[in-house]
Amino acid sequence: MLSLDVSLIFKLAALAIIITIFYTFLKQAGRDEYAYMTVLAGLAIALLWVIPLIMELFAAVRTVFQLY
Repeated sequence: MLSLDVSLIFKLAALAIIITIFYTFLKQAGRDEYAYMTVLAGLAIALLWVIPLIMELFAAVRTVFQLY
């Protein structure tokens, strides 16, 4: 599980760098709407990667406290 967490951190960092570069280029080109859309797309991708791990965390907490 530790290797999964480290790879996820690296994937999120790479995504953040790529989105930042696209945002900067689009902002300098005067395409503000597209710049904001790339930020939103990056946020959506990041959430798609993180939400399954959050669901696993809640399932683990539920089993620890035996909540149904």
